[in-house]
Amino acid sequence: MTKRVFIVDDDREIREIITFALSQHGFEVAAVNNGEQLQHLLAAQLPDLIILDIMMPGENGYQIFSTLRSAVQTRHIPVMIMTAHSEHIYQQISVDLGADEHITKPFHPLELVERVKALLQVTTG
Repeated sequence: MTKRVFIVDDDREIREIITFALSQHGFEVAAVNNGEQLQHLLAAQLPDLIILDIMMPGENGYQIFSTLRSAVQTRHIPVMIMTAHSEHIYQQISVDLGADEHITKPFHPLELVERVKALLQVTTG
């Protein structure tokens, strides 16, 4: 069964890189640039994983994450927090909030793919 991943990041290039990398490894991917667009996607279908950038104009990733965790229909969906901030405090905030995974930009696309596979317990092959 194909796993569905939603990406939320205001950087078009990052969305394209992640979409390409995950699609090449058999994932179904939808990418949006803000929380409002994510809500539209979620109204139509639920993903197996959400990859969520923190630093975005308007509603930031932490606010979106909080909304996801407070809604009955989305609280069970694993979330990978993504940020360009390399300071340890950001990883700690992700853990404290209950994120399932944290990745720091820049990252190698294959590292992201492997972490997504591990999070979703997808076997290669």
